[in-house]
Amino acid sequence: MKHCLAIILLLTGLSGCARSSALPLAADMMQITTSAAPVCGQSGAMRVAAKMAAVETLKHGFDKFIILGSQAQNNVGVIGHTPTTAYTTYGNGYSTTHVQGGYPIVSGSHDHGLIVKMFRDGDPLGTNAISAKATLGPKWQEAMESLSVTCLD
Repeated sequence: MKHCLAIILLLTGLSGCARSSALPLAADMMQITTSAAPVCGQSGAMRVAAKMAAVETLKHGFDKFIILGSQAQNNVGVIGHTPTTAYTTYGNGYSTTHVQGGYPIVSGSHDHGLIVKMFRDGDPLGTNAISAKATLGPKWQEAMESLSVTCLD
């Protein structure tokens, strides 16, 4: 039962494990800010930020993007521990003590920010730019419509 509860909490926590926002800086430039749950790790936050850069690129009528700047911050830490309990069983001249609990309680977020310049196909300045559709994968249309972004995608 205890393990089932932990799995349910983990899965519900992952369903909305990341949030992103986009701030236009110019007609062809965007700042993407992402905050991800501790379970995602820094690389998960980075993946979500890159996918959001691709989504915003397509939403604004562009095809490719270049990351001009990036910054990350780890605000994750242990804020306490679960209660610890112990019980002892006796039998056949032996005693066994079982200890449960004492698990760390982790809180905080992995944050990642990107400055993105967007380009249209055929723009000679965007020759080395990353394709937004390729970043989102073969189901890029579904990614554009999705309201939930997770670090596991």
